[in-house]
Amino acid sequence: MSYSKELEDEIKNAFPGLREDAKFMITSKENPNYNCIAWTAPYNDRWMWPPNYGYIPCLDGVTKWVYWPTDGKDNTLEEFIRAFQKYGYEICDDSSFEEGYTKIVFYIDPETNECLHGARQLRNGLWTSKLGGWNDICHGTPEAICGKDYGIVGCYMKKKFP
Repeated sequence: MSYSKELEDEIKNAFPGLREDAKFMITSKENPNYNCIAWTAPYNDRWMWPPNYGYIPCLDGVTKWVYWPTDGKDNTLEEFIRAFQKYGYEICDDSSFEEGYTKIVFYIDPETNECLHGARQLRNGLWTSKLGGWNDICHGTPEAICGKDYGIVGCYMKKKFP
């Protein structure tokens, strides 16, 4: 699937670290039915975010209820860790590829500790992100999308592949 140079440039302008990422590619069409945290889980049929945000207006004009696996209400890194521990993830040291494991990363605002984004590692060692209601992308490292929109890496987690 090929995407326009304009779309690639728009994404690279939003995430300057992708300009030097040889592994960067757009991997899906725009899809408002799921967000980055759902994609990290991985789901592609819902929005996931702590329920203090209630309904999310999606690009298609339909509002969707937000799913969250715990009773937590805030969007701190600690709450995201707690939620993904329910899926069997545990905190780990880094993003290095480990055969037999899937890894995820949460990005935070370094001033507030609020989670801004999530991504997951693929079986080939590359990383995948869902850009809000936009496209899915592939990137070589988690750090490639750090910046003003998604902040910094807050933590890495891993679990064995099923």
